[in-house]
Amino acid sequence: MQNCKIVSTPLVPNEYLSPATKDERKTFNEMGINFRSAVGSINYLSTATHPDLSHAVSSLSQYLEKPGIQHWKAFLHVLKYLRGTPELGLHYNGQCNPGLIAFTNADWGNCQLTQRSTSRYLTQLHGCLVFWKTRRQPLVSISTAEAEYKSLCNLTSELLWFQQWCQEAGLFHFNSAIIVWEDKQSRIKTANGNCNLNTKRMKHVDIQLHFVEEEIKNQLIELRYAPTSHMLAEFLTKAVPKLTLQRALHALRVFRLGLRGGVEKQKP
Repeated sequence: MQNCKIVSTPLVPNEYLSPATKDERKTFNEMGINFRSAVGSINYLSTATHPDLSHAVSSLSQYLEKPGIQHWKAFLHVLKYLRGTPELGLHYNGQCNPGLIAFTNADWGNCQLTQRSTSRYLTQLHGCLVFWKTRRQPLVSISTAEAEYKSLCNLTSELLWFQQWCQEAGLFHFNSAIIVWEDKQSRIKTANGNCNLNTKRMKHVDIQLHFVEEEIKNQLIELRYAPTSHMLAEFLTKAVPKLTLQRALHALRVFRLGLRGGVEKQKP
């Protein structure tokens, strides 16, 4: 891969992986490649230092049992991206805006195999990225509302744990509600109790919604609207174009770090 052609995104935008045919699996098996081990080699990066790899690793992981040539080519595409971003990393300088904020969203029914939705969320502390997650939901959601509230419920649970952990460890004390950015205004109104729950689309999300409502009343979180163009969690569940990815990473302070710990200035 030393002389490979560099690419600007982990996966090709607007392209989706699909199950391999019997002939494709046979051809790939004859190559003698351990696909599971290959994907595992980049999994740590996606969870520790490279949020930009989250969607790619999640997509490839669906085909660990029965991989084909297209899945191997997609993995090589990720390596070409990594070849062009060897110094990309999280930057923490302690000079950013104070407070804890989060972004949450969901991609409804995006799994080509099971039609399950994907939850995505990320959290910044003092302007710096502290944790992020791309997670395939365990059950099929029958509406976008259900998929989004599952994601919001998961994030709320994570924030509740994180707040308690920070306070018990004596690291931070949060004096105000955590700002959670959501790109659906109707979801915000519903979570704030400004919507009728006795509709066909809302009955099946009752438990998740009441949990979120309770934490809003407890002032753990405060929901605010962010247009889709400003939703920083978008790249966690889909292959986005180069500029969209670069703008999100810049806003999350994921920069090219110099060998001496400096940061190469990049345009957003």
